[in-house]
Amino acid sequence: MTRCLIVRPQLADQAAGGDAVVYRRLESYLARRAAVDVLELAPISRTAQVVNVAKGIPPEAARYVGARNRAALAERLARARYDAVLFAHEAAFPLADGPMPAGARKILYAHNAQSLIASTDSSPTGRLLRMRAVAFDRRWFGDGGADVICISRADLLGLRRIGVDRADLRVAPPGAPPSVALAARPGVIPELVLTGSYAWWRKRRDLLRFAARPPLAYPILTDNETALAALGGQARAVGPAEIDWSAGLRFALITDRFQGGFKLKSLEYVALNGLILSFCDLSAEFEGLPHAGEFVRRVASKAQVAAEISAVMAQPPAEVLARFAAFKAACLARYEWDRCLQPLGEAVDSAAAQDSAGEPSAPAGG
Repeated sequence: MTRCLIVRPQLADQAAGGDAVVYRRLESYLARRAAVDVLELAPISRTAQVVNVAKGIPPEAARYVGARNRAALAERLARARYDAVLFAHEAAFPLADGPMPAGARKILYAHNAQSLIASTDSSPTGRLLRMRAVAFDRRWFGDGGADVICISRADLLGLRRIGVDRADLRVAPPGAPPSVALAARPGVIPELVLTGSYAWWRKRRDLLRFAARPPLAYPILTDNETALAALGGQARAVGPAEIDWSAGLRFALITDRFQGGFKLKSLEYVALNGLILSFCDLSAEFEGLPHAGEFVRRVASKAQVAAEISAVMAQPPAEVLARFAAFKAACLARYEWDRCLQPLGEAVDSAAAQDSAGEPSAPAGG
């Protein structure tokens, strides 16, 4: 049986963020076709992270590059023979700089193109780090000795803009969560919902920027403590479990302004009957779906959020809901988990295939 080692950042107990969802789904999916082991990387000290950044590693990828994690990987590879070694986050990529054991295929799966994230920071420090992020992405996404897979179409396009345009670069996005069906007589409800975590400083920065603008006339439903503190009287402390998602179409906020990765929240919103109002461009992930431009809208200000809600509320609800039904069905079909993870499964499968000389096969899709 094919053996695969997944190398990824350590998860906190009961972690429920986007990365945790992807890891759990990925491990379950691959376990159906291979014997899967997982090596969790422990975060290194803050001082060691600063040293890594000084060496040229982007801050978001510097948390796990340390001697103990290198030793743990070397010990695991010496103890067992693997057909595939899957580095399942870009923060693990620097640990892949050594040769793989004979017969093992290296697979790199990035959750964020660092160059695309860094492009949102225009400060002098940000510009310096942006150059390093570009170098990091060119180094790892250009690794000809590995299957390289990114998580979003936006990342793929961003990589092409910095000169990474390899023909075998593939996309394995996350899948959608279970869907909530609309009730027999749904409406279009003038409420905003805001879910997710804001522990990452970039997400928190953009949320605070949104909150600082004059309040909207529409309530914002959230149970996130950071969001409630930032929004104050603009928000109502209402959690997802308290909302009747079947009652109709609501308006769903994404306050992130930075590009990079896949906004897993967007699929959650569609599954929960939300029209997305996003401060970052999500169009690449929904391109080609019927009515995508109507139900995934990019906004630049709170005033535009209000204008978009007013424009939708002015339309006949039955017609809006009929178009949303077509969009939602197509979206959920595109983002079915097994279909989304297929490029990773194929990479693991191809790793087990050996040519007549006993050498690892060429990258999957190449």
